[in-house]
Amino acid sequence: MLARALVNGVITGYPHSPTQTELRRAVSCAYYAMFHTLAASNANTLVGTSPADQRRWAWQQTYRAADHRPTRNKLSRASLGNRFPGAIRRFGSVFADIQRTRHSADYDPHSEFSATDVNGLINRIETAIANFNQTPDDVRRDLAIHILTSVRSD
Repeated sequence: MLARALVNGVITGYPHSPTQTELRRAVSCAYYAMFHTLAASNANTLVGTSPADQRRWAWQQTYRAADHRPTRNKLSRASLGNRFPGAIRRFGSVFADIQRTRHSADYDPHSEFSATDVNGLINRIETAIANFNQTPDDVRRDLAIHILTSVRSD
């Protein structure tokens, strides 16, 4: 994962203590690893996984359909309820945490990060992604529908 390479200082070609800029970028990269995992899952489970499917307009449209804040809200405990297994609920919890942290890393010039904390965050994300990817396709399809659709109030 690029985020881990940033924290370990190997992007520059030699190990060093990461700068705040590298740590901030690592947080952002880690968030986007989660976001793109979810986007790909949505498109793969709703449209298909073959190279031909992934070239279709519908696959790209589905991949791009999730919006950051609404996705976080749909992944909240209250929104997921007990309809989804623990791996999905944990993914949602980590997603919300990392989205807040990424917002701080990208937009708060006074926020500071330690390599230890960012490595811990990356570990949580890697575990959440691995468990999410082990979730059956039908569950991830249900999640995609939950995330990408709205329930009418009438």
